[in-house]
This record gives sequence, C-alpha cells and structure tokens, in this order.
Amino acid sequence: MWCLINLPNGTTSGVQCDPKKNSQECLEKVCNDLGIICETDYFGLIPVRDGDGAEVDECSAKQWINLRNPLSLHANDRHPILLSLRVKFWVPAHLILQDSVKKLFYMQARQELLDGHISAASWENAAHISALLLQADGYIYDPNKVFANLTGLERGSPLNTVDRRQLRRPSKRKCSETDVKRGSIASTVTVDDAVSETEPKNIYQTYIVRPKFEDVEPEPMPENFIQMIAKEHEVLSKIKMTASSAQYWVLEEISSLNGYGEEVFEGITINEPSVRCKIGVSPHGLTIAKDDEKYNVPFTAVKAAKSIKRSFRLTYMNEEHEETHIELKLPNHRTAACLYRAITEKHVFYSCETVRPVVTTQFIRDLKGTIVSMFNEDTELGKRYVFDIQRTCREVYDNARRVLHARGMEISKVQKECPQAQASKLDQQLADEAEESNKLERLVEERLTEALTCIICADNMIDTMFLPCGHITACRQCAEQCDRCPLCRANIECVNKAFLPPVMRTRSQTAAANASAQSIEAH
Repeated sequence: MWCLINLPNGTTSGVQCDPKKNSQECLEKVCNDLGIICETDYFGLIPVRDGDGAEVDECSAKQWINLRNPLSLHANDRHPILLSLRVKFWVPAHLILQDSVKKLFYMQARQELLDGHISAASWENAAHISALLLQADGYIYDPNKVFANLTGLERGSPLNTVDRRQLRRPSKRKCSETDVKRGSIASTVTVDDAVSETEPKNIYQTYIVRPKFEDVEPEPMPENFIQMIAKEHEVLSKIKMTASSAQYWVLEEISSLNGYGEEVFEGITINEPSVRCKIGVSPHGLTIAKDDEKYNVPFTAVKAAKSIKRSFRLTYMNEEHEETHIELKLPNHRTAACLYRAITEKHVFYSCETVRPVVTTQFIRDLKGTIVSMFNEDTELGKRYVFDIQRTCREVYDNARRVLHARGMEISKVQKECPQAQASKLDQQLADEAEESNKLERLVEERLTEALTCIICADNMIDTMFLPCGHITACRQCAEQCDRCPLCRANIECVNKAFLPPVMRTRSQTAAANASAQSIEAH
C-alpha cells in the first residue's frame, strides 16, 4: 500500500508500507527519507479525510494516527492513503540535535506564525520575529526595499486582529477544499490576496506576524511597522547571522508565545447553563476558557479525565484546592477521544520521567475482538491501543544523543547568545576599535607635534636649517642666538629658512591648537 505524506515544507513524499503492520513503519520510512535517524518521537501523522473530518482545523484539534495500530484502519478503501507529517510534541530549540529535525520544526512554525495560529506578544516582538523569518529564508537586508509606511489595505481592520483562517476563500473543488483544511501547510488565499493578487508585494509585507492581546485593549498596527521589521533585519544582517542560526532563534522566540504547541478543543458544557467552552492543551498544562472566564490548570492539578462517546469529563483541583468538574459535549466521538489522548500524552511526555505501563497497556477492542476475548482474554484479535507514546521528552533527548554518538555523527550546535546580545557585543567591539583608533591617532599627533617643535624653547615650530651640518631643530628666534648646532655641536656658518610640507604644517598646527584648547580647559 502506498502512502502519500504531506510534509511541513510543502512537498509530498511517497512511501510503500504493509497495511497489516503498525503505522510506526510509515513514520520511520518517511523520516529516513528526510535524513532523520532519531527524534522521530517529536512527529506524528494526521489522516487527510474527506467529508465530516475535513471541517476540523488541523492546527487546532489534531486527530493523530495511533502509530501502534495497523495502518489499514485508516485506508478507507483508498489507494494511496493521504497523510500529513506534523510536529506532535514541540520542544525548545536547544533540545533538537539534528539539523533536519530543526528545519522541519522551523517550516511548520513559520507557516503557523504567518497564518496566525501562533501569535506574537507585542508589535515589537512581532517585528523581531518577522526579521528572523526573513533572515532564516535567506533574504539580505536591502534599504531600497523599505518604503515609507503601510497603506490602509495593508493594515487591514482597525484592530488588526483578523484571523487569516476566517479570510480563506472557499474552493469550488472538493479536493482543493480538503487540501486547504486538512492537507499540507500550503499557501492560503485571503481577502488581501484576492484584492492585490495582480500587484507586486514588498518582501516585508509577506512576512508580517501579528500579536494577540489578551485582557488588554488591542493595539493597532503601527504606521512604521515595516520600518520596525527593517531595523531588526538590519541588526541581524549586521551581525551576519546565518540562516541556520535564524531558524534556531525563531524556534526559541516562539517557545514562550501564545499557541505554542497547543491543541484547542471546543465543546458545549453539560449539567449547567450550556455555554461554549474551549480547552487548550499545551506543553505546560490546560487552558480553560468559558464565557468571560479564563484560567490555567497545570498537569499536576488534573486528577482524572474520561471520554465516553461525544462526552468528556475533567476533574481537577482549582486555586482554592477544591475538586472541580467540567463536562463537555464535543462535535463527535473522535474529537472527545483526541482530547482525552492529548491531555494524557502531553502530560506524560513533558512532565513524567518515563512512560508507565498504565499508559502503554490501555487498549480497546472492536466487536469481533470483544466476542473472542470472552473465551480467550489474551487474544490480540481486534485490539486497538489508546496511546502510542513510547518515550518522554527526557528519554527522547538522551536516546538521540546516544544514537548520534554511536554513529559518530555531529550534533547540531546550539547558538547560546541571542541576536540582541550579539548586536550589543558587536556594537561594543566596534566602539572599542574606534576608541583604539582614536588613541593611536592622538599618539601620532602628539609625536608629530613634538618632532616639529623647537628643541631649544619648546614653544615655536621649527623653521630653520643650520649649515653646513643640515640639521633642522630650532625656530628662527633661537637659531639666531646659536653659534653651534644643538645636535652635532658643529660650527654654524649660516642659517637658512626651512619650508615644511603643507600637510605636515597643517597637522602640526591642528595638533597645537588642540593641545592649547585642552590646556585652557584644564585651567
């Protein structure tokens, strides 16, 4: 059976797999094609479905394939199977050891930033991230590409908080609509694109990242936002940041932003006034938004989670250390199961030391397997595992280091200094070099002034030459009072006027004036 895999970089890869074997084989094959020999635990596969599964946004509520179950469960009599390779567990950039893995992380993060799934903290932060994206994609700073300000069309709505996902133009073809909703991270069509599709865009316009303001009044996009991006881009070009380093710092910057590694599930509350409720599952815990209330629940406060058909029940300890329950009715049973799985797997991956058997052994059976299990409890017939997590974040990192060390492969270097620190360091270095140059210039001026000053009175400039010895060491007034040369003690027959080169006279006069000014200031 052939599987077509949509990759985060917009390309498609085809692999041939045995449908009776676990889906893990498919993931390992496509990772091998991409040069990933370890750290495959960070990735997962998402089926691209037609029909009722297509309306679920891939970037909000992901329906991950369980890699421990046979691939045939997702065949649906289609050949080949269409899947998407996506980052399932987002980790900080300094934990990524392979350049190939870092590149896939970056490609997905880049598109989610531009699509608005990950939002910046402020307009200043958005300008910095946009500049990093430009540098990561290999664009060199060019002041000629920076224009004065933004037009009304480029600024968008007054609040500038329009989600690009709401501006997508529906496709007339079902396959195209499916690709936009569930397929690869491809370029989407927006209202701005429809209006200005024939107009050439400035490069900075295509890399605008927008912030998300929570609990505060949204700030409109600054008129000089393009200049803010260009200024940050100029700093990155000044420190000669490589594309690889820029990709690293994009991942580091987004690790603390809203929506980083978060899956959002939306449903209707049960056993209380029915209201819409959103549960976001992130690497740090849960975010529950209900009505105008929004509160965070760390994984350590979660006591129990359970899904039955379309219903989901969560029990946790609130800030007053009281046991609280919340029940939701989700769009379908798959979404409810995905929420239960997301909470369990993210808690285990980010918070636990190892994966416990109580997680790895959970399974359900289909009808045929249930009937057979009545006579043989140990049968594998119809068994479907609930979770496919094999390692925690720490175990993935340790295992990757061992694999790379055993194969003698180089580990991706970590860029420790942030761009701002590098820019400050470069400015300090340039300032130090300028100071050293000024010191040398002042020393030269002092030596020149000393060499052109009369050695007798130490006040006037030298302008005479003694003959026949030829020494030029004194001014006119002192020379007339000398019978012998102050240097060689030879008899002086006559004194001639000496003419210094104009450049030397100018520099000596300037130096003398500076010295006189410093003397006056000192007094």
